[in-house]
Amino acid sequence: MSNVGRASVIGLITGIVCFCLLAVLLVLFLLTLGALKHSHPDMSFVLKVAVPVAVLTTVAAFFIALGRFATIDKHTVHKSH
Repeated sequence: MSNVGRASVIGLITGIVCFCLLAVLLVLFLLTLGALKHSHPDMSFVLKVAVPVAVLTTVAAFFIALGRFATIDKHTVHKSH
């Protein structure tokens, strides 16, 4: 698998994990806040916040992984010669 393929997989997995964790934390926060105020919070807020953050995390993880693979390849080429 090429470096771009590996970076894509890492970015995608990171985005999915980030979305799930952020959604769970926001739901727990909104439910706790709603329980304290005795109200029913708007749960659509979770998707409005979690999706853009997960997309940004995916893009960031892709470029970070791509950079890491590029530096790893560069170091292995220099060590082999």
